[in-house]
Amino acid sequence: DAEEDLAKAQPFLDEAERAVGSIKPNDLNELKKLGKPSDIIKLIFDCVSLLKMAPLVKTESAEVTLGVGKDKKTFMFLKDSYKIVQGGILTDTRFLQSIIQFSKVEKDFINNETVELMAPYLALDGFSPSTARNASRAAEGLCTWCKAMVDYNEASKMVKPKLEALRLAEARLQDAERDLFKAEMRLKSCQDVLGALQQDFDRQLATKRSIEENAKSTRKRMEQATSLISGLAGERTRWNNDREEFANIKSQLIGDIALACAFVAYCGPFNQVFREYLIHSKLSADLRERKIPLSHNLDLTDFLADIGTIGDWNLAGLPTDPLSIQNGILVTRSSRFPLLIDPQGQALNWICNFEENRMPHFGVSSFSNNRFREQMEFCLAEGKAMIVAGVEQELDPLLTPILEKQIVTKGKSKYITVGGKVCDYSDEFMLYLVTRLPNPHFSPEEQSKCTIVDFTVTQKGLEEQLLGRVIQKEQRSLEESLKNVLEEVNGNTKSLLKLDQMLLERLSENSGNLLDDEELITVLADTKLKATDVKEKLIAAAEMRKNINEKREQYRPVATRGSVLYFTIVDMSQVNCMYQTSLDQFQVLFDKSMEVSEKANLAMKRVNNIIEAMTYISYRYINKGLYEHDKTSFKLIMTFKILT
Repeated sequence: DAEEDLAKAQPFLDEAERAVGSIKPNDLNELKKLGKPSDIIKLIFDCVSLLKMAPLVKTESAEVTLGVGKDKKTFMFLKDSYKIVQGGILTDTRFLQSIIQFSKVEKDFINNETVELMAPYLALDGFSPSTARNASRAAEGLCTWCKAMVDYNEASKMVKPKLEALRLAEARLQDAERDLFKAEMRLKSCQDVLGALQQDFDRQLATKRSIEENAKSTRKRMEQATSLISGLAGERTRWNNDREEFANIKSQLIGDIALACAFVAYCGPFNQVFREYLIHSKLSADLRERKIPLSHNLDLTDFLADIGTIGDWNLAGLPTDPLSIQNGILVTRSSRFPLLIDPQGQALNWICNFEENRMPHFGVSSFSNNRFREQMEFCLAEGKAMIVAGVEQELDPLLTPILEKQIVTKGKSKYITVGGKVCDYSDEFMLYLVTRLPNPHFSPEEQSKCTIVDFTVTQKGLEEQLLGRVIQKEQRSLEESLKNVLEEVNGNTKSLLKLDQMLLERLSENSGNLLDDEELITVLADTKLKATDVKEKLIAAAEMRKNINEKREQYRPVATRGSVLYFTIVDMSQVNCMYQTSLDQFQVLFDKSMEVSEKANLAMKRVNNIIEAMTYISYRYINKGLYEHDKTSFKLIMTFKILT
């Protein structure tokens, strides 16, 4: 509202400024030189004196003439104070500047009394700028200025209270701002103190946290140390024994490796008896004569294969007798490709199961296969296991570069020439040659190119197989339980070996403080827990296996009689080469004897019934194919073998 009212008074200020601006210093000089100025000039200066509150003469009546031309009038009015003006205001060299300063600053100090005193002058008919113009240009400007000051005063009467209130409010605002500034200064001082205290608090809190973390870390290290000591305490005795044993093994390792290499290189073609003779009577004696350290009664089976690997072989169909285990070692550990003598087909069955994941889509091949070369090239390039069955007395010349491993390396790739064609070669490739001939005659050159392994079944091995067969027929659940136990024992044994290896690797690879290796502590705790669990399972499995074997042993006489009968039939081939009977053929007779024999609740009675039926069925079946003069020999051989 004050701004709106002030805007209404602004035109009067503008008019006053224009009027003052129209007055020139020369105009004032002319005015000063007038000897007898007109009455209008005198009255105008009286108004100027009133506005500037300059001294005036005592109030008296006097004649005054105003107007222009015919309009001039003479009348009684107040006596002028021009003489005082001439000696006062007009002598001031800064008169014009004082008028301008008054318009800018002092205009708001015009009071009502001044306006009332000026009212008679302004009410005169001849008191106007036009009349003053005829007297002087300076008089015109001053007259306009005086009127504008009075008009501004009238217009600003509504503004002044508001402006006064504004000034009071501004004064109070200034006081409040000063108080606010002081309060802010006090607040800043308090905040500075608070900030210093907060920084000190943060430092103390950080120190506290550091101490707590250090204490926590110390407790954790103590717990880890306790766990480490507890975890290693149970292994100390075993590891000390292992260290002594390993030191002994290390000292005799040269002779053991030499004996193992000789076994793999030379013992494959022979039976178990001759292998034992070579190992213990010839090779070991020769090493001792040469004063080469050698373990006493070294078990090559344990030296060349761990129990977990052997368990995998057995699950794949390899018989569990010592000769078959040795054959598995010869096949998998030899650097040359194996040639398997497999009259009964057991090796072929095991190899097919063992290499099931790496066999090509076409399965087992033979030299008579029209696509044999393409199949061989495919297996060479893809790293498959090539199984060639039905090998006779000679090997296909196509295999010569493969058996001799005439491999050419170019960059990161390997190649081999087969039948004049360069083929890709993968290190994963494996070749198995299988012959069904019981006593094949290969040339020395061919024998030197591959590892010959005799898989001919032994009486003890066949006995174990037939025992599993009769249990599978008579006590299926018992055989399945044994199979599950063997699988569990094999898995747990491999887990225990893996855990030991993992723990030893972590201990050997650690280069810093053991207590800082949290993963090692975790592995140790897991290893100890799992090792304890595995050992308990192994003990339980051993007990369960013992119980199962006790029940299985009730049926062993059946397997023993079956093995005796089979080898009696095999021995007849020495009487006449026409008397050939395969193991598959005999197994049919074996199964038939269990089907036709009389049932019985007692296991012993049932075993006797099966033995009688099997002996009679086998005798009648084989007797039909013998010449009359050989039947007596067959009876005699069978009787002697049964009695022994």
